[in-house]
Order: sequence, then C-alpha cells, then structure tokens
Amino acid sequence: MKSLMKLFVFTLLAIFCGGAIYAQVLPGGHYLLPANPTSADSLKLSLDGMCGRYYNYRANPYVVSMTQNNITVTLGESSGICGTLGSPRQEIDLGRLPAGSYTVTVNLVVSEGIATPPLFTNVPFTVGDARATKAPPYVRLDYSGQWWDPNDSGWGLFIWHDARDNVLAAWFTYTPDGKPMWYVFQPTWQTSSATFEVPLMQTSRPPGVTSPPPNPLGGVSYTLAGTASLNFTNYGTADEGKLTYTFNGGPKLVRTIQRFKP
Repeated sequence: MKSLMKLFVFTLLAIFCGGAIYAQVLPGGHYLLPANPTSADSLKLSLDGMCGRYYNYRANPYVVSMTQNNITVTLGESSGICGTLGSPRQEIDLGRLPAGSYTVTVNLVVSEGIATPPLFTNVPFTVGDARATKAPPYVRLDYSGQWWDPNDSGWGLFIWHDARDNVLAAWFTYTPDGKPMWYVFQPTWQTSSATFEVPLMQTSRPPGVTSPPPNPLGGVSYTLAGTASLNFTNYGTADEGKLTYTFNGGPKLVRTIQRFKP
C-alpha cells in the first residue's frame, strides 16, 4: 500500500511540476522541431492551431525575445475565424541555439485591453552540442555563399555548406567558344579549412519545350571532367580561398576566390 501511495504521489508531482521528467515535451499538442535539437539545427516551435483555440492569427506576426536562456514568444492577434478543416499548425522560428538548457514561454497578445493568460510558461528544454557527434575535423566557419575572382569576372562558384559540414559546390563558367557550362563537386573536409580533391562533374541536358523546368532526369547527362578542391587555409576569414582543379588529367590550375559582396 505504501509503495502504491508513493507511486501515486510521484505521478501527481510529475504532472503538476510542468514536466520535470519529460522536459522536452510541451503541453497541449505543441512540440519542438526537431524534438531533440542540437546546436546544428534550426529550431522551430510548432503550435497546435486547431479550431477552438485562441490563436487563429491575423497577418501580424509573432515576436520572439530572449533574456539569458529564457525565450518568450508573443503571438499575433486572433482572427476569431475557424475554417471547417481547422487551422494549420503555427511554426515559430527560434533559430540556431548554442548547446545548453533553456525555457520557453508563449504569450497570447493582449486584445481590447483584456490580458489573456499565457499558453504555457517556462517549459524547459535542452539543446545538445552538435560538435560531440561530428566527425573530425570540425569546421568552425560557414563558407556558404556566392564566390568569384574579381580579376576574372564572368564566372562564379555557388557553395552550400550546411551545419553538419556537408558541401555542394556549383561552378558556372564558359567553354572556349563562349557557351555556358556548369560543373558540380561535393568535397569532404581534409582539415578544418581545406577539402579533399574530388571528382569534378560536368552537367548538361537537351533543350526542353520550356526552360525551366528541365526535361526529365533521363535527358540529363553527368560527365567526369576532372577534379576539384577548396582551400581556405591561412586566409583568416570565411571570405577568401582557393579553388584548385584539373581538366581531363591536365595540370592543376588554381584560382583565388572571394565571397561576392554587392
């Protein structure tokens, strides 16, 4: 009997203390995206927008503020309109947060001078350290952006570098007879600022009825054109680097590249 009583009291404490056991679980059908965020994730707060709740929003957006590790979200004004299929979920962008412990409070906007109680208050959640799960080397700078050589305009390099250090580079340039040509490569990191040499692929497709979109993938060709690598060593910032490449077994060529700044 005493054991059952202890279990009953423990369950009540877990329910009324705001989720000390399930710190990542938000009340009322609300949740974090992703559920177990790390410092590499762009974190969103997904709110239940079903009919019957207070926050079918008008066009005015939400406001997010942060004091130390306490995040406060103030929602937009309620429209008072409920469709037959209910309201879509509302996703609040909280951004990328450093690893640590946080709380989140969601307030409803004050309407017509009447204060509305918060949706929920000081719900705790944690953000893990993405570096703990990254394979070395850990890259500390973000090289995403548009790159070019100011001394040789007319071509450029698009680099997509995600929070988990995956890289995709698309190089637009021209053939000797002036026709546009695209190359792509997907380098992996050799050090924290230099990549391995990887295949450089030439892409093309036959013209379609409309452009875009392109023809189905069956009409797209990928041809090995050479090799390519990126190196940002000894440049000190995320705004300068080197593109090293070869074509069809020829000599290595090097271009100095800079982040394009209009």
